[in-house]
Amino acid sequence: MKILNKHFTIGMAGHIDHGKTTLTKALTGVDTDRLKEEKERQISIEPGFAPLHLGDGSIVSVVDVPGHERFIRQMIAGVSGIDLVILVIAADEGVMPQTKEHLEILKFLQVKKGIVAFTKIDKVDEEFLELATEEIVEELTGTIFEGAPVVYVNSLKKEGIPELKQILQKELEALQEKHVTGNFRLPIDQVFTLKGQGTIVRGTITEGKINNGDTVEVLPRRQVAKVRQLQVHNKQVEQAVAGQRVAVNLSGLSKDSIQRGDVLAHENTYDTTDTIDVSLHMVENLQSPIKQRSLVKVHTGTAEVLGKIVFFDRNEYDGQSEEEVLCQLRLDELITCSRGDKIILRRPTPVETIGGGWIIQSKGSVYKFGQATVDTLRRIKQGTPEERVREAFSRRDMLSMENLKREAGLVDNVLVLLEEQGLIVNVTGQIYAFEPILKEKKRQVTDRIREYHVMNPLRLGIPKAELFSEFSNSSSIELLDFLLGKMETSKCVRRKDNLLYLDGFEPSYPKQWQKRMEQVERELASAKVTPQPFIQYCEKAGLPEKETHDLKYFLLRQMKAYPLDDAHLIDGHEFHVAVDYLKSQTVEEVELSEIKEMLQLSRKYLIPFVELMDALGVTEREGTKRRWL
Repeated sequence: MKILNKHFTIGMAGHIDHGKTTLTKALTGVDTDRLKEEKERQISIEPGFAPLHLGDGSIVSVVDVPGHERFIRQMIAGVSGIDLVILVIAADEGVMPQTKEHLEILKFLQVKKGIVAFTKIDKVDEEFLELATEEIVEELTGTIFEGAPVVYVNSLKKEGIPELKQILQKELEALQEKHVTGNFRLPIDQVFTLKGQGTIVRGTITEGKINNGDTVEVLPRRQVAKVRQLQVHNKQVEQAVAGQRVAVNLSGLSKDSIQRGDVLAHENTYDTTDTIDVSLHMVENLQSPIKQRSLVKVHTGTAEVLGKIVFFDRNEYDGQSEEEVLCQLRLDELITCSRGDKIILRRPTPVETIGGGWIIQSKGSVYKFGQATVDTLRRIKQGTPEERVREAFSRRDMLSMENLKREAGLVDNVLVLLEEQGLIVNVTGQIYAFEPILKEKKRQVTDRIREYHVMNPLRLGIPKAELFSEFSNSSSIELLDFLLGKMETSKCVRRKDNLLYLDGFEPSYPKQWQKRMEQVERELASAKVTPQPFIQYCEKAGLPEKETHDLKYFLLRQMKAYPLDDAHLIDGHEFHVAVDYLKSQTVEEVELSEIKEMLQLSRKYLIPFVELMDALGVTEREGTKRRWL
């Protein structure tokens, strides 16, 4: 069983004091009760996160969510990014009120996988445990935990922990990863500062990936910042991807300008909204009907905002049916979300979870009351051909026509029309790509090459292999090859050997080092045909190691200099002056001794000089002579 390189989050859910935090510590070795108040009151207020090392070498995140009723808000934020839930039930108490509310929330969030963990098994005898199991299995019928694996643990003595880890590994293997290929999105659930580090945000990446040094923005206020450092489970990394719990050190923003519920994303990749169209299902046994335009608390991702619920086919919902309700939520604040995001609704007073579902359109319009609007929302829910095609390509960047038909649920003539409109693009044979993804990828590739030029102005371009490696997590080699072919055809990107560069780019000295590099060039020329080791000129000019390396290959690439040996360069102009002089003093050939005499060269320089003439095709060796070509 292998889930190596996959990234998942496991949630601990259940009633207060049923042993979630203790079980998390037994699994991971980490105490997630980190706040002083939590230590004093022995309950979890904030979601706590810990890394879990599984047997195959992979690491997944474990989130211990609060169980107390008053902390349901934090619980929702904690489970919004999870892939699998461990429902923790104390063997001596069984299913309790908050257990049931957690089950409702998990249902609305459409978490697919679950494991039941009986804790505190030392407090009951075997016969009682067997009866409790039968009762709870019956209670869980109709939930995601129906038929789920059951494990019995004593967290303090680590009994049952190895078995639980094995079950986790097996269950996670069957799960599909989050979309690494989508636009990066991180719902923020924690914001803090560290002395000497500045502002840090934490969260679980829901889509895409982020790299150290990226420019990002905090939504909905669109505050731009630079990524100074990334950490995954307290280890510094250069990149983090969907499914990973990550801490992002941001430069340029204060802690007070960011709050839980904000979203971190790359610039101009997500919109904000205060009107969302949704598909809802309500809980059974509502305390009172939900009236038209009732005030509700809306939870999505880590955001919690107030809003009004707007029905189009009724004036209230009494909770007597299990039908789907297509309606709209008009929010008091802007949020960042996408089609397909899950939501939870709670009533501010009396406090209760009233329903949940998913966003069918993240930017709703103003609609008239009536069945026609509900029919429109149903069509939106089912998705336009473009939306369904976009969803299919969000999982894989290239698809065969047959796979596209199956995954998008479209017939041939619709796909032909989409191809004619340029929405899907034939890559090779019957393999297709999605034009908006190609357009975004082209922008990313262009930006990366431009960034490379800025960071390495003396180099002609980025090596193709390096560019492909950087995009390997989000794009296939075939798609990148196709895209670069189109970019070369349109002449926005040029290629020389294995180097890629933007049209119009010419290597040049960086402004901050220009004078020093020009000094090196002058001194190299003044040495004529007997230069000192190249590094000595650079050290004298005060050039760092990287700039020395870049300058050397810039001079060679531009043929402003030639290599005499590994340590010495000869100025290109002075080399040709010397060659012209030798030619003027001889006829068809020249002896080594004559070259030595005419140029006043020691053997140290003589042999490299004549070998350079041979290598450049100026001469051809014949014994101790060189014949002019």
